[in-house]
Amino acid sequence: MTKREENMTKTTQFCRSALALCTGAALLTATSAAAELNKVQLEVIVGNHTDTFTTEYTMPFFNEQLAERSDGRVSANAKPYTELGLSGFEMMDLLKLGTNDISWGVPGYISGDSPIAEGLDLPGLSADLDVIKEAQIAYRSILDHEYNSKFNARLMMMYTQPKLQAYCRLSEDEIANFSLDSLKGKKTRVHATSFADFAEAAGMIPVTMAFADVVPALERGVLDCAISSPNAAYGYKWGQVTNAVVDLPAGFATQVVVMNSDTWNDLNEETQGFLTEQFADLEARMAEHTVVSTTQSAQCLHDGPCPLGDPAGMALLQLNAEDEAKLNTAIEETVLARWGERCGTDCSKTWNETMTPIVGMTIPVE
Repeated sequence: MTKREENMTKTTQFCRSALALCTGAALLTATSAAAELNKVQLEVIVGNHTDTFTTEYTMPFFNEQLAERSDGRVSANAKPYTELGLSGFEMMDLLKLGTNDISWGVPGYISGDSPIAEGLDLPGLSADLDVIKEAQIAYRSILDHEYNSKFNARLMMMYTQPKLQAYCRLSEDEIANFSLDSLKGKKTRVHATSFADFAEAAGMIPVTMAFADVVPALERGVLDCAISSPNAAYGYKWGQVTNAVVDLPAGFATQVVVMNSDTWNDLNEETQGFLTEQFADLEARMAEHTVVSTTQSAQCLHDGPCPLGDPAGMALLQLNAEDEAKLNTAIEETVLARWGERCGTDCSKTWNETMTPIVGMTIPVE
């Protein structure tokens, strides 16, 4: 075993204290011969531990399937970031430092270092999942470049959470007579700058906050609403601290899995090919789950049937046509325009060339 391979089987002090040893699962045949693969153990941080994308897909993939598909040559120790006490915002910095080899992430989390990364998930771009999938394909090379240049990381795969919504604690009168004005002044959790602009366009007061802090903030009245995916909202039991799902045109949330480039470059071609094939397979399976999860999570948040547990029984509130048109105008004038200013002229031109043909919106460029 080479020195690099010995090093790659060791975790940092952080990971040794946090990541659990893998176990076995269903065997699938890898196209690369196992004898040609590096003997390597990867340290991995994955998404929210209550999310079905994590529990049903990424955790089994890393902790079970990689080892069985490689005859034990490639294995991993994976742990959800929510069980490690991480907020999510620091994960790419940890990956860059080499604390772990692979990390889950959200492009919006790196918008401070890389404004263009946020351009894929600007709220209000589309409510059509097929359109978002097309946009992800077009934007993939941009994201890969940003993770590489800013964090010494390689984009391995991406997937889509069901459509984002607002989860609010509203009065009976606000629910019975709901309109866009019902949200005016509501303190609302967001996870990225463009979503803060979106919340402001809807009349809300944006509060940037880590996901793990949302429930206590709602309980204490620090927040009135929070924007997230339905999977995350149900999994973290937001129905116990909110009573309404507001179907705002907040769009979808792309999530990614990225790998430290030093780790990747130290693998031989056979191992790189093996991992590329395995991530492509996982990405395809998770794309199918997005469709299933969209229906499933909606049922679970409302009146069921819910295969995940008890339905939350939350009210579903939708905008009328007048409010929807009003908000869509505010989105283009506020969200797109402000993001274009943050990103700059060249960035805006790149976005227009990449995204305008797909979503039909344009950022003004002088």
